[in-house]
Amino acid sequence: MGAIDYKRFHRILTRCQELGTDPNARPVVARVYTDVLKGSAEAFLTAHKSVIAGESAAGKEGAEANAALVSIDQPYREARAVALAYVPTLEVPDTLKRQPTDTDKVTALEDLLDAVDDHLGTPWADDIVNGVFGQRAPQVIKEIRESVDANTALANAKNARATAYGPAYEKYISFKRVVREVHGPSSKEYKRIHLRAASGGDDGGDDGPKE
Repeated sequence: MGAIDYKRFHRILTRCQELGTDPNARPVVARVYTDVLKGSAEAFLTAHKSVIAGESAAGKEGAEANAALVSIDQPYREARAVALAYVPTLEVPDTLKRQPTDTDKVTALEDLLDAVDDHLGTPWADDIVNGVFGQRAPQVIKEIRESVDANTALANAKNARATAYGPAYEKYISFKRVVREVHGPSSKEYKRIHLRAASGGDDGGDDGPKE
């Protein structure tokens, strides 16, 4: 069984919504839509839109975080090297490129700042704090955290959509059967809301959307 094609199911439910709320809809079709499908359909449609918005936000924040990391890489390496030159025993994190996750990168930036802060008052430490690394690091940390938050929100939105899918699909099948019996299997009303199998053949109408 293939993965669920949420985009396709969103399109089908939108058509069901149009059919069920059409002023010229058959009374029984409109009633079944309102009583049976509407609640679950709207929950899924809303959840899917949240995923789309979340993908856009995560993409934007991710691009900004990546750009920020590129801008801080050389200043970070320079500050790290200078700190170790003056205090060889100083515990400083490895380079940013060796940090496996965004959270680790944030921790590395914060740890290097803290290590240098412990030596404020010395010319080399003051130069680092007042230089490119010290001034830019807080903004880079902010950008990375915003990217992490956006990806967390996207994951939550996808989970909510997956949860909404099951009830919506079950009610969709019931609504589609009513449309089939009211309008007929060859009607434009039924064909617009009928999902076909991945092979393209008519499977009787009860297979879920597949990629």
